[in-house]
Formats: sequence, C-alpha cells, structure tokens
Amino acid sequence: MSSQAYSYDIPDHPIKYVQVDPRSIKFDPRAQRNLNKARAQAIAEKLVPTALGTPILSQREDGQYAVDGMHRVYACQLILTGKVEVSDKVRDAIQTIACEVHFDLSTANEASLFIIKNKESSKVGPNDEFRIGVLAGHPLFQDTNTVLEKHQLKVGSSTANSVRGIKGILSIVMEHGPEILDLSLTIAEDAWGRTPDTWHSVTIGGIATVMSRHPELKPAELAQKLKRQGDPTAFKAKIQTIATNNNTRADGTKGRLKAAHLAVAAAWNANRRTNRIPVPNIFE
Repeated sequence: MSSQAYSYDIPDHPIKYVQVDPRSIKFDPRAQRNLNKARAQAIAEKLVPTALGTPILSQREDGQYAVDGMHRVYACQLILTGKVEVSDKVRDAIQTIACEVHFDLSTANEASLFIIKNKESSKVGPNDEFRIGVLAGHPLFQDTNTVLEKHQLKVGSSTANSVRGIKGILSIVMEHGPEILDLSLTIAEDAWGRTPDTWHSVTIGGIATVMSRHPELKPAELAQKLKRQGDPTAFKAKIQTIATNNNTRADGTKGRLKAAHLAVAAAWNANRRTNRIPVPNIFE
C-alpha cells in the first residue's frame, strides 16, 4: 500500500458553524480519546463560557457527535443536567454553544480530523492516537495493528510482548509498508527472541530500511548475523553510540534511524567478502 493511502487527508465536505444544545451532543470513543469524567467535572466547576472555544462535531445520521472538545461539551452537560452547581449566569450562557459541524465524514475521517486538530498541540499521546486510529478503521493504524497482532504484540508498555515507540513503528509502515514491518519483526525475534528491547522501534526501523533496500537478502541469515552482535539491549546501545559519534554530538530520531541502518548493514557485512551491501554515511 502506498504512503498516500496512509495520509490523514480528509475529503472536501460541508462545514457549518451553528449554535447547538450541548445536551444533544453524543460521544463515540472510536474517533477520539476516552472520556475522563473527573476531568470534565473539574472543567464544569470552573467553566468560563467566554473561554469555551468552539467544539468540533460530526453530523451523522443519528445525531451530532463530538470530534474535538468532548470534555468541554460533557462539562456543559453536567451543568445543564444539574450534576454540577454553577451560577445562573453561567448556566444561561451555555444553553446553546457555538460549534463547528462537519458533514459527510466516515468514522476514519473523524479520527483523522481529531488527530490533525490535536497533533500540533501534543494533546494526544502516540498510544492514544494509535488506539483511536485502530478503532476508527484508519488504514495506517489498522494495517499496523494487523501485523502487531500477528506477532502477538501490544502497544503501551515495556514488556517482552509490547512494542516500544509506536510512532516509529507507524513510520515504518508509512515508508516501507506493512509487509516489511512483518518481516522485520520476524527477523528481530529470530535473532533475539522475545525481550522488551527486541521490539525497540529504532532497531526495527534499521532492519526495515535494510530489507526494503535489499530485498535479495536472506532474512534467516540476517537474523543470525544480528544475533552474533550480542543481545538486543547491547545492539540498541551500539546504535546510540553510532548516532552520537561516541557522545560527541546530539542525536535525534532521524539520526538514530540512520545509525540503525548502518548498524544492521554492518552486521550483514561482517566477515563477508561477497554480497556486501552499502553502509550509509550517517553524518553527510
């Protein structure tokens, strides 16, 4: 699948700005984070109507659903249903609230809209973004999750059955496709077994880059070559040392991925006179 199919693009669609009764707004956790009722109550207790902003809704056949601003909407519902006491002035001000209503969106489109609206502000963590994308049926997240489930891997903790750095794992699928992620996870497990560092996204990214650029390589042979480099924790440390040039320079995600590419390529070339592959110059 091409990277274009994994974009967050949303088709052109009608948008209206209207006054809406907050009590009529519905919620669907597939398209956004889970509702934190304690947080919503705290918002309700200190609600300033003029600072409410403009919640974003999606018009579906069975009503309007919150896409962004769920906690502010629920705070208004708590007030209007008498579950939180506020002044009459505040209650009167939120009988209807200004909303941005989007029409003709699929659930996956709603998830994309939520992620786009929250991405720059860092309101949504990568694990929540992944969960939302999977539940909403976004192709990038669904394809990634299918591969992770095949390998009996989860997202969100540092265990032998959990991937570390889901943003990096998603980047692999976007750049190389789900098949390369599948192959890279298989190679890593064949090399090191199931440990927390086996699934580190930077290490997997290095394997993915090599296999994507050199599909002629034999996966089982690469796994054996990686195994000879030491355990996955030591290999991850080697990548960090390469990325920082022995701690003489700062590194970033791109630098670590280049270093991982170099480390995996060097492992393949070790003690080999033929069928060598190019080793990148990561500081060019």
